[in-house]
Amino acid sequence: MAQSLPAPPDAGLVNALRFGTQTFRFIEGIQARFEDGTAVSLPGRPPLVILTNPTLVHEALARPENFRRVPAQRSAALIAENGLVQSEGDLWRQQRSIMNPAFAGQQVRAYADTTGRTAAALAHRWETEAPIPVNLHRELTAMTIRVATEILLDEDIGEARAEEFYEWMRIAGEQFEFGLDAVTPRWLPERISPEFRRAADGIRGLAEDLIDRRRETLSRDDDPADMLGRLLQAQAGPEIEMPDDQIRDEVATFLIAGHETTALSLTYTLSLLSWHPEASDRVRAEAVETLGEEPPTYADLEKLAFTRQTYLEGLRLYPPAWAVFRQANGDVELGDYRIEDGSAVVMPQWSIHRDPRYFEAPETFDPDRWADREAQANTAYFPFASGPHACIGRQFALSGATLTLARLLRALEFDVPGDALDDLRVTPTLRPGDGVPATIRPVATVGVPSS
Repeated sequence: MAQSLPAPPDAGLVNALRFGTQTFRFIEGIQARFEDGTAVSLPGRPPLVILTNPTLVHEALARPENFRRVPAQRSAALIAENGLVQSEGDLWRQQRSIMNPAFAGQQVRAYADTTGRTAAALAHRWETEAPIPVNLHRELTAMTIRVATEILLDEDIGEARAEEFYEWMRIAGEQFEFGLDAVTPRWLPERISPEFRRAADGIRGLAEDLIDRRRETLSRDDDPADMLGRLLQAQAGPEIEMPDDQIRDEVATFLIAGHETTALSLTYTLSLLSWHPEASDRVRAEAVETLGEEPPTYADLEKLAFTRQTYLEGLRLYPPAWAVFRQANGDVELGDYRIEDGSAVVMPQWSIHRDPRYFEAPETFDPDRWADREAQANTAYFPFASGPHACIGRQFALSGATLTLARLLRALEFDVPGDALDDLRVTPTLRPGDGVPATIRPVATVGVPSS
């Protein structure tokens, strides 16, 4: 017979406050204490369920009918109410089937090649200006948003709009930062800052501009490869009803999701490489051996094995999507446990990725742990989630980030202060509070480092 998940010690309100204000410390304590998970009582709302066992996590993610995605509400709904990362059921199946080809096959190659070209241009600028102080997160956000819009929306938004978008995302991060509102009764009003309203208007306005321009360039006879072209073509056909607001929500969603986790993960991986020069030297040696003077391409990926391992390890220690969030749809059974209807279910990559039950020396940055080993073979490793709603852009991120790391490290050194990631902010993603400062210097001699 199914049993309830155990409750953590102390009163429910105390634990709720800890989750809202000391999120990582709280979930790390839960991870260490409970083998499968816990249910935290919340005032005025169903329990907060935190799963600590990856087997239960993957079972929940495989059952979207029982564990539904959390709908966009209040401030989040000002950006997009029903994009692919929020939708469920028939709408999700329709949109996913339309978009899937835009994230597979030749589009993965196109994304990798475009990322390689853009990373090469960024590296060349830094090589010319170095030594130079930069905000690493700002620079990588500007790079990845331009790649994402070019491949997914058929338009490079350019440097100025990319800078503007970074500011909108910074403001959104402040609005979505975890606090007491994460655990207070849902009927309490949410304070939405005027700055966030302007940022949300900016994101939606940019989405509408991109849609209008793509409509003008899309021919009736086109067979578009990009996501936006495919959506507009499907809308024009007789079989599918898709209002303009739905397309705007999809574009606004992918303006954010198409770049954010890649920019964050590159920022964190470059920080780790700065603190581990032996790993940085190995990435550089591999890049020097593999890459010529031309921008890196998809064809180079198979020779960048250690660089890919480095990125996988960065994702383990600093997963940009630090947890997967779901909501129980009815009273449901999960493994040996009963989950109450409406429970908020949190599946934290942050603490599971650092659990010694699943990873040897889990706090150690060790890219070699992925040598000759497929990442998906370890069920405790799920930076892109799993199940039907797993990240549609997984191959984009893996290919683009690997090429970016290789090209940037080939001729540059990154000096990131040791405390640069001490002020990470907990939002739906893991964001640096005031950016990540770095000093970029040219490598004295470009060549394979001596052993």
